[in-house]
Amino acid sequence: MTIEKQAQDFETMLDSAEKVTIISHFNPDGDAIGSAVGMREFLAAKGQDARIIMPSPEPAFLSFLDPDDTIIYFSENKELAKSIINDSDLIVCLDFNKPERTEWMSGTLISAKAEKVMIDHHLHPAGDIFSIVISDPEASSTCELLYRILMAFSYTEGDPYRLGLTVLTALAAGLLTDTNNFNNSVTPYTFTAAASMLQAGVDFDYLNNMLFKRFSESRMRLMGHLLKDSMILYPGLKASFMTMTMDDRTAYGIQDGDTEGFVNLPLMIHDVEISAFFSETPDFIKVSLRSKGHVSVNSLARKFFNGGGHERAAGGRLYIPISDVRGYFVESLEQFLLENGKI
Repeated sequence: MTIEKQAQDFETMLDSAEKVTIISHFNPDGDAIGSAVGMREFLAAKGQDARIIMPSPEPAFLSFLDPDDTIIYFSENKELAKSIINDSDLIVCLDFNKPERTEWMSGTLISAKAEKVMIDHHLHPAGDIFSIVISDPEASSTCELLYRILMAFSYTEGDPYRLGLTVLTALAAGLLTDTNNFNNSVTPYTFTAAASMLQAGVDFDYLNNMLFKRFSESRMRLMGHLLKDSMILYPGLKASFMTMTMDDRTAYGIQDGDTEGFVNLPLMIHDVEISAFFSETPDFIKVSLRSKGHVSVNSLARKFFNGGGHERAAGGRLYIPISDVRGYFVESLEQFLLENGKI
């Protein structure tokens, strides 16, 4: 079934729903917030009741997408969030491929009696609990995929102006963040969608400033520290390794989202094809992996780092001391490259 046909089925479900809840993943990024806000504002413009619930708050630099602070966070108001989810007749799940990505919300999501729709661009969607799964791993972002879906609705008739500037701006924000400002994961449709958004009035200069030029001084200083004192290159593996410790977090006053994009920096070095960034938290080591060559960091993350994602951008978690991460990374990468004939 084509995405356009699935979009028509999804529109029918939306039109008959009275209480829609929109959900995305734990530690929401620009694509999660952008798609959720875009979906909510589209429904609100049609007079439909729609609420956004996130497992945890978004980084501060994304707060401009929800200026009235209407998003409800499960981590901060569990009972209200549960009540809204359980009272829904339709739940729209955006930018995650399995319920577990919502962390502590997953049990509530799975047990909810409402019909559920998944819209996502990650590999290997788990569709058991969903009435409709609209998945396109080739899409640059969930925001791009959602834009394509909304353009296929009878309500819009393929006219982006009918979405309104608030919806388009939210979707453009997610498209920009997930492509790292059009630097990766783009397709011809990515630029077609962006051009249509621009023509309909989206201010991409404004979004560029809000998304990529509003970080703190401490973030800049941390970036310099990590590049100078933490980055290690492995020429034989064409790889880079960086870690951020809890001491680094404290010393630089790091907030959620401050390290967004750090993993991409070593890829600017001409002979680095794989970049790994490990960030220590109180509960686990957060893993971020990127590649610019022919190595699937999605497969690497799935096999060694309890995660997954896209072929060139993936993540995961480790539950080992930060002091052991470097050795584990090198050993894992060497094994992976040997098994896949890369070295």
